[in-house]
Amino acid sequence: MKYTQAFLFSIFQICIYVLFINKGYSQQFELVGTFPEQSQLIKSNGVAVADYDKDGDLDLFIVAFDSFDKDDKSTWNRLLKNERGTFLDFTVSAGFTQQFRKSGGGINGIKLGASWGDYDNDGYPDLFLSNFGRDELWHNNGDGTFSNVTFETGVRGCIDCYSVNGLWLDYDKDGDLDLYVSDWLKANRMYENDGEGAFKDVTEKSGLGDTGNTWTSLAIDVNNDNYQDIYVINDFGHNFFYLNQGDGTFVEMTKEFGLEDHGEGMGGAICDYNNDGLFDIYLTNIFALQPNPFFVRNDNGTFDDKAKELGIDSAGWAWGTRFFDADHDMDEDMYVVTGNELSGTEDLNMFFEFENERFNDMSSVLGVDNNLDARGLEVFDYDNDGDLDMLVSNWNGHLLLYKNQSTVVNRDKKHWIKIELEGTSSNRDALGAIVKVRSGGRYQYRLNDGANFLGHSIKPLHFGLGSNNMVDEIMITWPNGILETINNVPANQTIKITEEEGIITALSENELITNNSFRLINKYPNPFDTKTSFELYIPEQGTLDWYIYKVSGELLIHEEIPMERSGILKLTGPDKLNNSKPGLYLFRMELGDEAIRGTIVKE
Repeated sequence: MKYTQAFLFSIFQICIYVLFINKGYSQQFELVGTFPEQSQLIKSNGVAVADYDKDGDLDLFIVAFDSFDKDDKSTWNRLLKNERGTFLDFTVSAGFTQQFRKSGGGINGIKLGASWGDYDNDGYPDLFLSNFGRDELWHNNGDGTFSNVTFETGVRGCIDCYSVNGLWLDYDKDGDLDLYVSDWLKANRMYENDGEGAFKDVTEKSGLGDTGNTWTSLAIDVNNDNYQDIYVINDFGHNFFYLNQGDGTFVEMTKEFGLEDHGEGMGGAICDYNNDGLFDIYLTNIFALQPNPFFVRNDNGTFDDKAKELGIDSAGWAWGTRFFDADHDMDEDMYVVTGNELSGTEDLNMFFEFENERFNDMSSVLGVDNNLDARGLEVFDYDNDGDLDMLVSNWNGHLLLYKNQSTVVNRDKKHWIKIELEGTSSNRDALGAIVKVRSGGRYQYRLNDGANFLGHSIKPLHFGLGSNNMVDEIMITWPNGILETINNVPANQTIKITEEEGIITALSENELITNNSFRLINKYPNPFDTKTSFELYIPEQGTLDWYIYKVSGELLIHEEIPMERSGILKLTGPDKLNNSKPGLYLFRMELGDEAIRGTIVKE
């Protein structure tokens, strides 16, 4: 019997799929739609996330490509507020009613990137928007609204600028965020924050006026002097690496550090794929013209391109990319979004899982190999269940949101921790901080940089912990060089660490809490098999109302429990929950006027 090549390839795919599922080490993704007016969220460029309203979950800003037309909703940039995993459109109420539009008879008017960053250190992330024409800076007023402060802050760019992306960083280590703007047509621009609400153009002085067709810039400290260096990714030419001299100037040292790449560079991402404490850099190119390099850092600070031997040199016509531990196995995987109608080929988005010292293409097995001609990408825990989900913006289709179900599917690799950082003497967002986590005898490292293709996000750092239910050590190197260590932190929670103050509080799902509030300290184990416990801080005596709901919203349990003393208390059960069927459940606890909401998983 003769078999066609296509038939044999199909059999091969089935075998890989069966092996993949039986092995039980990987995540599954579900395509979900939780956006208002999703049919209008098309032809999008940048996507970026931050908790703009400080309610404990990550909100979303989406950039529409076309020049703003108030009568065409598909041209509107959108601010989408996250309400317990559902996104609601707050664009108008937040003040984004007059958006960037074409001026005169030119071809400007294209909208490209969105970059969150708290430039005035008031605790509320502000938003820089990069455009083909004048740029915009929107100040977060802290009451759910934004004000356009572009003119008074001095970051408007120029009428013929093609600003692609804004990179927030504290390049001079003075405790506030500066802004580096990537420009595809003109020279890139560096703005120094004066600490009083405005910026000064220091492009010439700093030596950062790169004149290439820049798509993305990344901030990374390669020589461990606690000053952020900058890698510039250019289209149609050479990329350049600029070393920070610590005196406000930068020196181009691309060749000296082994970071030469001449291609069609678009996006990039920083990771530590082998957990050696040395951060590596991946770049997206047009593979047909130039392979995608993966610069792996050596002990002496230089880099070697190891993309081919690690299996990630080929990623089509690639744009946005992110590294993240998608399956909680304590190493980072990678997703790359691709596509361009000019390529003449059907480029598919690609998911690479890191396993056995190599990245393996699992795109089709996971069902995330969409071909809608993507641009922007962000990964974040939109539903606060502990694993990272993927959001893709598309040129010729609507947004795609892939829900990660690792915390439910992978029973042996279910633990995690998310760490939110808050600087005090360092910049409030703690951009440039390095976090080292030790759990089960293994180390992991994350750089808090936020940078991405067409976007810049402010979000907690996520670590998969495998089967470990405890983090033995968290070591933070703050942007100003201060070292801080915290020990013995339970898994499966989000914690907030403030510089030189330690853990201020654990954060319950979808609710920001303060030290003196009724709060959830921990729930364990989660997921659970036969019994689960909740550890609470009770500020005063009273009656606790405890509700458990099915995902459908049906009330399963309601108990009233007298709280006869204040302090830290532990509740076990309820028994009806312990005896319930496996699945995801919602809980709500009320004490007086305060409430805690969250989720728990029964195995």
